[in-house]
Amino acid sequence: MRFNRTAKKVLFTATFGLCLGAFEGFAQKREGSIQDEAIEVEKTRKIELQPQVSRGFDPLEEAKDLRKDRKMKYDLVDRKWEGASLPKINNSIVDPREGDELTSSYGPKFKNVFKVGAGNYGHTLMNAHFGFTPNENSFHGLYINHDANRRGPVATSFSGRNENEIKVYSKTFTPSYLLNGSISYKRVEANWYGKPEAQFNNIANGTFGVYYDRFNYVGSISSAKKDAKFDYIATSGLTMMSTSQNEREWIWDSKIQTVLTINDNLSAHFSGDMTMSEYASLENNRRELYRIKPSFFYKNDRVSVHAGINVVNEKDKLKGINTTSLFPVVKLDYKAANFIHFFAGLGGDTYFNTLSQMASQNPWLRSQIDLRNTAQTANVFGGFKGSNERSFDFEFKFMYSEFTNLSFFVPSTADSSKYTVIYAGDLKKAQVMNFSGQFNYQLNERFLSVLKYDINQYENLGSLEKAYHRPAMNISFTNSITFKDKIIISPDVFYMNGLYGLNPRTNTAVAMKDIIDLNLKVNYLITKKFNAAVSANNLLGKNYERYLFYPSQGLNYTVSVAYSF
Repeated sequence: MRFNRTAKKVLFTATFGLCLGAFEGFAQKREGSIQDEAIEVEKTRKIELQPQVSRGFDPLEEAKDLRKDRKMKYDLVDRKWEGASLPKINNSIVDPREGDELTSSYGPKFKNVFKVGAGNYGHTLMNAHFGFTPNENSFHGLYINHDANRRGPVATSFSGRNENEIKVYSKTFTPSYLLNGSISYKRVEANWYGKPEAQFNNIANGTFGVYYDRFNYVGSISSAKKDAKFDYIATSGLTMMSTSQNEREWIWDSKIQTVLTINDNLSAHFSGDMTMSEYASLENNRRELYRIKPSFFYKNDRVSVHAGINVVNEKDKLKGINTTSLFPVVKLDYKAANFIHFFAGLGGDTYFNTLSQMASQNPWLRSQIDLRNTAQTANVFGGFKGSNERSFDFEFKFMYSEFTNLSFFVPSTADSSKYTVIYAGDLKKAQVMNFSGQFNYQLNERFLSVLKYDINQYENLGSLEKAYHRPAMNISFTNSITFKDKIIISPDVFYMNGLYGLNPRTNTAVAMKDIIDLNLKVNYLITKKFNAAVSANNLLGKNYERYLFYPSQGLNYTVSVAYSF
């Protein structure tokens, strides 16, 4: 598929105008533990702070935040490789739990929240959410966030960080459709403190950092008709980013998903998406990706089958690439008993890598990085999942994949404090075997526990000695315990091992120490509108390195107070 300039402008204007309401995305949800993936759309006339609509689009791409309520609602979704699979860099190994800053501990009734906090390492925190409902069918909101450390683990202020964001969004409901959208601006600042410490003496304080400015618009429109045979959701978004290294990138991403219910057992699915991007450094490079995925879904009381094809066309102006790939889409699910399902399938896909995505994973990037798409040329998986429908869910899965242009972060030879991106699987496809699983347990409304594990083995990496900065094992154990509806204690444990980095000073692989991160958060609900919290991360006080030459903060804590209304 090739567009001339006029067609692109017309298509851009039409899609942008369609989603002009500003949109935040569409939340997909599954009630209970195991679903048959038939389309189920919950309709209500009144919009809540975070309205959710259950859908049968397959595969689901977003997992529900388990901390937002205490009902047994889990998403055991099919795991697929993503370019953004590495965690973001933050004070600890994981980000703060999504949603904590947007809602009161007593739920969405108190939609407006103002929170301030401070801690060691010069940590300052302020976020606020203000919303209003002009009528029962619409909601508008403003979100502001500031999260910074004036000092860090190395040479005090030379390893500080800063993050600021402002977002406005709107949600509107009519009997025929739902509109969601947001416009946001975010700046992330980080310092290249992964230098030999002796070099700090020759650098003026605060002059060797990098910043990323991101402007983002995203919007969606979806069907709101109850029990409709045809359901759809269309999204469109524009991201524009600039950096202090004189780099610029814009990304326009649009997608549509539809489901047509033919009868009680059979439905037709279609998804299509288009991504256009331009990365400007020394040269401007235009890249494009188009994808269509038609399929059929059949189910009965015991068996469900999802089968179709995935057609992907990708273009790269500088590399002279214009290729089309065809992948099968097959998934079989067999209900052996009410308690357990067995599943298996195969497929493949192409993933669009961008500077914005790479910088979200690792902010210490040098300029002029090489951007390529990652192709999952083969993917075979199988496993089993189950639930007792009351207190626990589980899933265990094995997956084998082959990749071309599988990306890795390594320090630059010219400056070891700045990272670049290299790829494996050019001549011979990189092979990845993955074992993953999740176990969710809820004793009652006061106790919730989630255990996840992820084990990877990499082969055929070509000239790469190791799978740099991709862990062999990743385990998380998160918990939430409520006492007398006043005190919420959240102890978490995170473990990573099998990490390797490349030392450009010696051109050798370096085995990095295992990461054990113990975190504890205590939230005391003083009143329904006022609460205080203490969070402590990295309780063992280890300055572990998620990326070579960049030690993390040791024991760090934050004390915060929040007012909800």
